[in-house]
Amino acid sequence: MKKNLLPLFTTLLIAYSCQNSETPAPEKEKEKSRLEKAEWLIGRWENNSEQGNLSETWVKDGDVFSAETFIVVGSDTVFKERSVLEETGKTLHCVISIPGENNDKPVTFTMTKQTESMMLFENPKHDFPTVIRYEQKGDSVVAEISGTQQGKPAKERFAMVRVQ
Repeated sequence: MKKNLLPLFTTLLIAYSCQNSETPAPEKEKEKSRLEKAEWLIGRWENNSEQGNLSETWVKDGDVFSAETFIVVGSDTVFKERSVLEETGKTLHCVISIPGENNDKPVTFTMTKQTESMMLFENPKHDFPTVIRYEQKGDSVVAEISGTQQGKPAKERFAMVRVQ
């Protein structure tokens, strides 16, 4: 009886070892986070016109992207804004701070749509804007804010080219 079990045991051992000798399938490439998908925004963007000079500079700062935006007319800075893109879980937020507005408190907009070249952020509770949109077009980016002002739909577009 012992002699009959040996071939069976040997066959089972070989079959088991063949199953375990397979090489594991390669892991799937890690999917980019929403913030990583927005890396096209990093850099300095400008629009210089007769009305003034718009400059927006985005940098990667650890786990967030941050930007400073200035509009200069002549030698006067007429507008200044600080923006931060930060990811919480799978949600990307754009946090805007403008000195002298909103009681100097930041306003948070939540991403509602993202493609390889566009990001859309919304905050329906904010007075204006309620929507912020960034879209890359080659070596240019268009920032657009929209919402309602004085009871009417309003929209402002800021086209900029990469300078750095």
